[in-house]
Amino acid sequence: MILFSRKNLHYSDYKWTAYVQHDPRVTGKPDETLFNKEEGNEMVYLINKLMSLWDYRFSNTGNKMEKLIHDKLPAEITKQDEIQVWLKENLKF
Repeated sequence: MILFSRKNLHYSDYKWTAYVQHDPRVTGKPDETLFNKEEGNEMVYLINKLMSLWDYRFSNTGNKMEKLIHDKLPAEITKQDEIQVWLKENLKF
């Protein structure tokens, strides 16, 4: 289910790389796969996946997640599963 798409992104400074089908950077579940916060497809994928896992239904929640990752994600947090934990601790409503 797609809850958040490219058109919902707040920032426009992303790169848009084409990924092969089933690339772990944009499919599956958040795991130890490295995450590039400058890559739009990875940002959209991770936001969608986490919104679905946490049962968030509104695009403005995705925007909050995007802004946190884009602006405040510590440099030492580089894997999808680490971002999942960090976001859960830092996402405030």
